[in-house]
Amino acid sequence: MPRRRFLAATTLIATGSSVVGTARVQASERPTLSVGLVADPQYADVDPAGTRFYRRSIAKLTEAVAHFNERDLAFAVNLGDLIDRHWSSYEAILAPLARSRHAFHHVLGNHDFDVADAYKLRVPERLARAQRYGVIERGAWRFVLLDTNDLSLYAQPENTAAYAEARAAYGRFVATGAGNAQTWNGAVSDRQLRWFEATCQAAAQAGQRVIVMAHHPVHPVDDHNAWNFPQILEVLSRNRNVVAWLNGHNHAGAFGVFEGVPCLTLQGMVETEQTNAYAVAHLHADRVELVGHGRETSRELPFRGA
Repeated sequence: MPRRRFLAATTLIATGSSVVGTARVQASERPTLSVGLVADPQYADVDPAGTRFYRRSIAKLTEAVAHFNERDLAFAVNLGDLIDRHWSSYEAILAPLARSRHAFHHVLGNHDFDVADAYKLRVPERLARAQRYGVIERGAWRFVLLDTNDLSLYAQPENTAAYAEARAAYGRFVATGAGNAQTWNGAVSDRQLRWFEATCQAAAQAGQRVIVMAHHPVHPVDDHNAWNFPQILEVLSRNRNVVAWLNGHNHAGAFGVFEGVPCLTLQGMVETEQTNAYAVAHLHADRVELVGHGRETSRELPFRGA
């Protein structure tokens, strides 16, 4: 065992902690690439509600962008819910991102669609997304950005066929009594699931590892999970080159390991008045070293074997 790993492991044994998901790490080896991560800024020009300080997200995102700008990143990703409500919120919260020297990609979140029906179909374009889901390829890595709002009650205008389909699906889902049968969750459509499977297989043929980024979690079991998370997990199970799942949505954060795949929910930036939450993910051949800032915990996420 390399000396650095040995010292980290012995320290964790002494404190009773686990390496997976809880270790404070330093990116001491040069990573193959690094990615900036934020989740759930949920900006709106409205007064605080409970622990959510919506206006403060502009300053927090500005701080995160400044931190990212000082580092050599491949790109940065917002894991959904850039806004909390109102179409006009986009203009103000996109301003800090205009100062980013790195490309800033967006995963679609449920609150991103909390706008008038006339604007719902324009949300992906507003976030500079040509498609609602897609990939980013960087050498040996393929990042899959899923749309877990594909089938939902909020992402389509009412009085449309897509909304009617989602309403019917939700009704069937509620009848199962599942805890995640919530109106603020959504599902990946069958069509997108097939695309996801094919994308993972194409990545395997190209010798690429897959890191999935989405808004809703799929593991561990939680009321925030995507409606059809068991079907999504089946794709992870069948494709051994999927090595990590990163998401937002649950502002408290969460962590679990599914068949060797670390599944991490980042904490919501909108929470608390002063303390920020964002991270830099350093990708190595055998792991992700996540360096957290503010409330976000630093973690070491080992990859499963092929």
